[in-house]
Amino acid sequence: LQKLVLTSSASVVFEGTDIKNGSEDLPYAQKPLDYYTETKILQEKEVLGANDPDHDFLTTAIRPHGIFGPRDPQLVPILVQAARSGKMKFIIG
Repeated sequence: LQKLVLTSSASVVFEGTDIKNGSEDLPYAQKPLDYYTETKILQEKEVLGANDPDHDFLTTAIRPHGIFGPRDPQLVPILVQAARSGKMKFIIG
């Protein structure tokens, strides 16, 4: 049995407005916000379309949002700036 897990993006279903109580049944964005998202949609469709349990090949896609790690130069500074300016929508923790 072979398995493939694609790291996709939450942006594949995002069209500029907040998503509340979303599920994996949400349709792909009709008007992706950028080329990155457009290519993630194409990539996800290819991977999920290749799923073939009858031939022992399983695929899935995860859609994390805001991945970061040690010494992250992008997301963490943006989050800190938003928190300091009072623009955070959510409290983490």
